[in-house]
Amino acid sequence: MRTERGPVSKQSIDRNARGKVAKAIINNTIPTILRGNARARRGIAAVELIANPEPGAPYYRTEAAISPTTPRKAQQLQAKPGAEKFAETSEQPGTDARPHVSGASSVATLIVSDTLEAARQIHSKNLALPPHRRPRIAILNMASPLRPGGGVLSGATSQEESLCRRTTLYPSLREEFYRLPEFGAVYTPDVLVFRVDDDMIAKPSDQRDWFFVDVISAAMHRLPEVEGVGEEQRYAEEHDREAAVKKMRAVMQIVKSKDVGQVVLGAWGCGAYGNPIWEIATAWRKVLSRGTGKGKARTAGIGLELGEASEPSILGNMEVYFAIKDARMAEIFQRAFGSDLLKKQPAQVDIDSKDR
Repeated sequence: MRTERGPVSKQSIDRNARGKVAKAIINNTIPTILRGNARARRGIAAVELIANPEPGAPYYRTEAAISPTTPRKAQQLQAKPGAEKFAETSEQPGTDARPHVSGASSVATLIVSDTLEAARQIHSKNLALPPHRRPRIAILNMASPLRPGGGVLSGATSQEESLCRRTTLYPSLREEFYRLPEFGAVYTPDVLVFRVDDDMIAKPSDQRDWFFVDVISAAMHRLPEVEGVGEEQRYAEEHDREAAVKKMRAVMQIVKSKDVGQVVLGAWGCGAYGNPIWEIATAWRKVLSRGTGKGKARTAGIGLELGEASEPSILGNMEVYFAIKDARMAEIFQRAFGSDLLKKQPAQVDIDSKDR
């Protein structure tokens, strides 16, 4: 008598086994998907390394668009027999930016889920709009500054590694881009999400559930000196606080230059990199604030007392979401950010439609 095994979760296999699974996805699954999807290939070709973006400028580009067939991670993308079974699209990367909803206030929303699940829910909600009005969605890849994909090939399970197993992001993270700039990012348009959940053994999702996001890969500083414990933990040095704000501002300037309508951020650097949750939340609040010039700020369309005048908002009509999977971390983040951060459980996000 034969007994069928149930699905194997990422927690039930050891790190070496996870590394083997990740290598199979990156070396076999992703190239096969890319052979059948021109839009995803063009997204890889359009990747940019952007350092020190200047306020008000579109962006400062340090690398030209590249061919997707040059590095090892994007090799062998030529059509082969059987590739036609994968979905195809004629849309060009970076050319399908959608107009924002006229007059809409930006709303910062905290979603207790991982990044791709939050993006999926936002995408599902957008399907109620006509295609030409659907905003571009971008997500923050909280990246390793030293290695493409962080520890994905060795079986690590942080946010970046998860993205690399579930999307076509990894081939765009060229080794020559590293070390990542202190203030800047790798910007990859039209990354195909082919698996929403993080079941490492499962096959790609049904093609009808695939969708595209832009990905901005940037690194927070690692293991800064801190004081205090738990929720009271803070940076010991002011320069770390200032650097975090500058990193976030660079990310948002790049995102804005790409005409993104909806962006999914996170508790950047609050996992293995050891940045205090309270510091990261308040830094995001500062960057996303809309100054009034009278000692008040307005973040995500809701009043917030900061005690000092803030700089003008760089949001425009962009919708901002924070995806934080750990419920405890999300709770601390929300308290630190303030009352203008609206918390929604995953099931609530679709109400309008049927961690480094």
